[in-house]
Order: sequence, then C-alpha cells, then structure tokens
Amino acid sequence: MKKFYAFLLMAAVAVGAMADEFVTDGTGNVYTFNSLSQIEGTGVTLQDDGSYLVSADFTIAEGDVLQLINNDVIKMADGVRITLDGDADFTPADTAVVTRDAEGSKPKGFWMMGENGNANMKNVTFEYVGVVFGGLNSSLHADNCTFTLHNGKSSSSGALSFNASCGGNIVENCYFIENTLNAIGNGASNPVGIIIRDCIFWHNTTDNRNKPQINLTCAGDYDVYITGNAVIGGQFTMSGGIGVSNMMGMGHTGKVYIEDNYIADNRYGITTIGSMDAIIKNNTMIDNCYETNPNNGGSCVSIYDSSSSSNIYMEGNWMEGGLWGITVPSGAPNINLGKVEDPEAEDYNPGNNTFVNNGNGGVLYDLFNNGTGTIWAQGNTWNVDEQTEEKIEEVIYHQVDDPSKGLVIFMPAHQDGPSSVEEIEAAQQTDGLYYNLMGQPVSAPAAGIYIHNGKKILVK
Repeated sequence: MKKFYAFLLMAAVAVGAMADEFVTDGTGNVYTFNSLSQIEGTGVTLQDDGSYLVSADFTIAEGDVLQLINNDVIKMADGVRITLDGDADFTPADTAVVTRDAEGSKPKGFWMMGENGNANMKNVTFEYVGVVFGGLNSSLHADNCTFTLHNGKSSSSGALSFNASCGGNIVENCYFIENTLNAIGNGASNPVGIIIRDCIFWHNTTDNRNKPQINLTCAGDYDVYITGNAVIGGQFTMSGGIGVSNMMGMGHTGKVYIEDNYIADNRYGITTIGSMDAIIKNNTMIDNCYETNPNNGGSCVSIYDSSSSSNIYMEGNWMEGGLWGITVPSGAPNINLGKVEDPEAEDYNPGNNTFVNNGNGGVLYDLFNNGTGTIWAQGNTWNVDEQTEEKIEEVIYHQVDDPSKGLVIFMPAHQDGPSSVEEIEAAQQTDGLYYNLMGQPVSAPAAGIYIHNGKKILVK
C-alpha cells in the first residue's frame, strides 16, 4: 500500500511539473528571449553578461512566434527543451548563438512541432543543441547556420532532424561540424522533400555509429536534392557519407538527385537502399574506405534494392580509393552507368564515370555485381592500363565470373569511340545466353543485334 501511495505522489508531482510549464497564449504575439525574461515562470533570465539562461521547458503556442534578435546568446540548461507549435523567426541580421549553460549540460534543444509552424533560420550557431522539425503542413529554411557538437539528446536522427513528413525544406550554405550523431536525418517512416545545397559536413557522427552524415528517407511525391556539398569524414569506421533509403518499401513518385558533391574520408561514399528513382551525377568520391571489413562496406557507391524496382542513373562520377568502386549487393535494380548506342534514345547516358584504385585484399574491384540484373556501363574509364575488353574484365565481377549473377555490358569504354558490331552467323550461337538491347536474356537469338560477353553481336 505504501508503494502505491508513493507512486501516486510521484505521478502527481510529474503532472504538477507539466502543468507549471509556461505556454504562450496563441494570440499572434511575437516573443523574444528578452521579453520572455520579463514574464514570470518562463524559466528565461537575463544574465550579467547579457546572455539569456533558459532553465526550464517552455512552449510557444500555435499562432505565436519565437524570435532571435541580433547578437542574442542563449544558454540552455541540462535537459531543457523549447517547444515551438508556432513559428520560429531565427533570422538575426548578423549572428546569434544558442549553446549550453555549462560544461556537461546536455539540453534537448528546439522541438519545432507545430503542424502549421514554419521555421526560418539564418546566421545562427547551434552549439551542443539540436533542432527537431515536425511541421506537417509547413517547411524549414536554414541558411548560413552552423550546427556543431550536437549532444544527441534532441533526436537520434541528427543535429537537424525531421520527425514528420513535410516538403519544401531547404538547407543551404550551412556548416555541420563534429556532431555526436549524423548531421541531417529523418525517420524510416516519415519521408521529406528537401534541398541540401552548398553545405559543409565535417567529421560528423563522432560517436562512430552506423549512420551516414546525411541520412534521408525518400517516398511519396517528395523530391530530394543533395547538391554541391562537401562531405568530409573523420576516417570513422562506422560513419558513411550520404545515405538515401526507402526501407519501408513505400511508393515513390519523386526523384533523388545526388550531384556535384565532394565526398571523402568516410566509411563509404554514397549508398541507396530500397526502391527509388535516383540520379547520381558529377560527384567526386575519394578515400571512402574506412570500413574495417570489406564484406560490410567501403564502396564509393553501393546500390541495394531487393525489390528490384529502383532506377539508378550514374554519369560523370570520379570514384577513387574505395574498397570497392560500385557494388550491387543483391536484387536486380535498373542501373544505367552508361548506354551509348543511340544518342537520341530516352535512356542514353554517355557514362564518363572514372574508377581509380578501388580494391581490397590486393584485388581491384571497379564494379561488383552480386545481383541478378543486367547493368549497362558503357563509356566509362576503368582502372586498367588499356581500355580493352580483356583488361576491363579483370576489374568487373559479374555473370562471366558467376553464371548466377547479372551481366555487365561495359564495351565500348570511354576511349574506344563509336561502338562496333561483330558479325557472326546464327549457327555459331552455341556458347551461352545473349541479351537484347533492353538487357533481357535471349537463349536462341534470331537475326538482329545482341549483347554477348560485354560486346555487341550481329546475328545474321
């Protein structure tokens, strides 16, 4: 009985604590930390050095606005959470800083949870503090902000995380530096539409968890753009560069664009998991090789889709110093690394991907097709001294090495110029499967052009 009363007492204390949290009245007011410091019960106090100490949770109600003023310094106490159901106007003219109040403090940061609450952030440094955004009918725009030393208490999804599906989000010209977890992320069941451009990602996931620095879920009609960023790892053995996934197998009518990024010193460069329509173009990937076991990763690019419904287009990428160049662990996604026969064709791709010194165990692996689908990979420069069929075959693993795997169609290579067609009689077609120009296997080809052992054959 005593235990029961003790439980009731603790519950009453907890409810009382919740009831004491300050909540604005939702009548359209704009609150600053200065104005909050003048309201009793907010937990915000002005310090002698001109900073504002936030020692208790508070909530900005829907319809109201929380504003950062130029040169504001906000210090949050251990465990403190600021909830915004209204709007965030964090756009000081020059600078503002949000940080912890003391060494060892781990504030929970900002939770921007309003279904209709927008967040505009510019020229703000978030230090030891994260931002969680969950506006279903709203969007977030961050420009020239710094997210550094995030303590992981606000969310396991990153220093800037999304915990509800929403579109129209933009993160540009921002810095993500040495955050405990990944830099930007969202949950597996809540895809977002987002543009991440011209940002610097430096040594994130310092606790070395199995998370890429950029970790996004795609689905629905949301487009994802990751363009013009530098994603530099700290040579951590578990943290990758860029990861986009659709692990729940959700329908995806949008597209994923990963273009013009510099990605270096991560466990791996780029990975896609699940069904999606993705364009991976003009990225430079160098030394993304810090996986300790090559069987578990270390690829410049890894494409995994057991549903075999992805469409992956790759052009103009530089891939150097990985344990693997490109890997396809399983499935039969539609992968176009280069398709040069018909420049007028809808699926024409000049290739122009370059492979340099990717390998492990003393063996070079430019392309490892462990799946069952045909991969078009023409027009590329392979890590061989002569771009010939015989030489290139040495750096590609596919059906020629294991009949259960998919074929890689890699000739002509980049230096070969226009492709040529070898003519042979139909009666000579006795040495295995042939493929039509759609990559479909043909066991008894009639007259026409086919692919056999990586080159085109004219059956007469």
